Amino acid sequence: MAKIEYDPVKKMVRMSDSMEQIYDYYERKGFFFSREIITRYFLSLKTKPFVILTGISGTGKTKIAQVLADYVCQSETPEERRKRIAFVPVRPDWMDGKGLLGYYNILDEKYYVTPVLRLLLDARKNPEKPYFVILDEMNLAKVEHYFSDFLSIMESRTGDRPEGEALYLHASGMVPAQDGLDDVPATLEIPPNVFFTGTVNVDESTYMFSPKVLDRSNVIEFNEVDLAGYGSGGSSSVASTFALGNADVRGKLLPEDEETFFPSRKGFERLRQIAPEMVRHLEQLLDILREYHLHFGYRVINEIAHFCCISKDMVTVFDVNEVLDVQVMQKVLPKFHGTQGKLEEPLQRLLAFCVGSAAGAEEPGIVGGESARLPRSASKVARMLQGLRTQGYTSFIE
Repeated sequence: MAKIEYDPVKKMVRMSDSMEQIYDYYERKGFFFSREIITRYFLSLKTKPFVILTGISGTGKTKIAQVLADYVCQSETPEERRKRIAFVPVRPDWMDGKGLLGYYNILDEKYYVTPVLRLLLDARKNPEKPYFVILDEMNLAKVEHYFSDFLSIMESRTGDRPEGEALYLHASGMVPAQDGLDDVPATLEIPPNVFFTGTVNVDESTYMFSPKVLDRSNVIEFNEVDLAGYGSGGSSSVASTFALGNADVRGKLLPEDEETFFPSRKGFERLRQIAPEMVRHLEQLLDILREYHLHFGYRVINEIAHFCCISKDMVTVFDVNEVLDVQVMQKVLPKFHGTQGKLEEPLQRLLAFCVGSAAGAEEPGIVGGESARLPRSASKVARMLQGLRTQGYTSFIE
């Protein structure tokens, strides 16, 4: 088993064995995730540095984020690792961005920094290193109240302007931090090497996400519990070809150049070249949803294209239907929530699209099986339709 030791004299990390493979790293840490879910999480972060993890409690949403951050930062000293990873339990009383960014105190003329602000300041100094912010129980407070600035600024970043717009912190130039470690500027851009992950549980104490939030992220659902694989102590027994061809991805989260940092029209143009059938499927999907005013915009198209292009370069077997299935699950379905009168007909048509034939929508027994073109999405849509018929309302995030 690989072992990491810290040498306090040389102030460096020594590794007695390599921990190169991301899948092995999770297993050696004692956590059980399918290769597909690890792959989807990694590729989603690489596509856009904001991912939401949802699903039933106890399936490892928080741990998959923490372990990936540890994996990427494993060669750092413990002190450096603490600078690059901020674990933030969201509080239900957050009504603005102070919980993440801190505040300026006019009485002592100091800025009271938070772990997130300290991480942003450090990330700006080290653009070649990935940094991670994990927002645990993200929907205990309304996301739009405390995270709206981050959402807006992340959308303002482009390949030719990766820093985007700036966060406004205070109006007093450079002011000292309350801990005396650094001065805090009046404004600060969100460095593009900072990756945000939010975990979500849904109960009577939490808030639902608005379409604005869901539109700006990949949403990964954790609802599968595989006792057969879990009991064997090995990897998941659920077979999937959606896995990384080279599982040593320690230095691959950041792109090689700024032009491929963010989703853009260039990614869609490349998708036309490498997978024209994917573009045709997206056109069909838009035609179905447009009739009900449930279609998506250019942002989602660019992000789907970016995810597909990255998958083409990194997964073992690039299958158009499999990658489309993952993206319909993570980018299209999460925004579906509403009443039976609003959603039953579009979900029926969406189910037929996922199954691959109009007749398939009438045969729920085959949904999610080998015969469905998009089995993951078909299974989820069928479940949402069942919720509509029994409760009169449905939502992707349960």
